[in-house]
Amino acid sequence: MSDSFQFQLPIYNVVIKVIKGERDNMANLFKKSTGLNTKVVLYPMELAKTIQLSTHDEGSYIVILFTEHINTPMIVHEAVHAGKAAMRIAGVKQPDEETEAFIIQYCFSVIDSYFNS
Repeated sequence: MSDSFQFQLPIYNVVIKVIKGERDNMANLFKKSTGLNTKVVLYPMELAKTIQLSTHDEGSYIVILFTEHINTPMIVHEAVHAGKAAMRIAGVKQPDEETEAFIIQYCFSVIDSYFNS
């Protein structure tokens, strides 16, 4: 069973793709979503991961992977990584605290609403 969606961060227009699936099938789900073929996208102890990608066709974007063990603290953790990656992509060099908090909160709320509503 897999579930994926994507959203765009307001103002900065950074695309964030979210993939949730069984750990054993994550490489296939990653390929389906990104077109990139890799044998391993999660290390043995990882239950989630955020990856910043840049491709010729899609430009720079972010992929967040969640295994079947997803929980709220994990969403918060990956939202922080996604927010920081989005700021790098958007060229925000030294964000003020409020900007950083807004971006991370937005990422968390979209993901949490999708999986927990």
